[in-house]
Amino acid sequence: MTKDIGKLSAEDQWEWHKAQFEELEALKKCNIYKLADLPPGHKAIKNHWVFNLKSNGHKKAHLVTKGFSQVEGLDFDEIFSPVVWFKLVHTILALAALEKWKIEGLDMKYAFLYGTLDKELYMEQPQGFKVLGNEHKVLHLKKAIYGLKQGARTWWHELN
Repeated sequence: MTKDIGKLSAEDQWEWHKAQFEELEALKKCNIYKLADLPPGHKAIKNHWVFNLKSNGHKKAHLVTKGFSQVEGLDFDEIFSPVVWFKLVHTILALAALEKWKIEGLDMKYAFLYGTLDKELYMEQPQGFKVLGNEHKVLHLKKAIYGLKQGARTWWHELN
């Protein structure tokens, strides 16, 4: 979403704000992070919001890390994750059509959030949503979050 939130109607602003709260609640429910002090020698990764207007008009907000600020060897070691070849998908779909197989799809909601991290990572609290009385604390990430360099890889390991 590229619109300036300050130029939106009060109702639209409230709906986008509600979407941000829903995202934070989903992260809490999935036990993605815990509030902690930043240990010496660690740096907190920055984050930002990505807004998405679904085809049904539902407003969706995602809190994502600024993964470009991660340091290889410190914040992550490997990022490779297998990907599917479209030729393979096309072949399987063609075979399924010929054989009259039933095809089903699966959309894993919050898929990356199931990947357990193998490094100690800390993220700043999102601006505008800092916990009162604990504004100086950071979020100690226990599981992957969108934007992390190793996000796809951790999800692949969980899937296996």
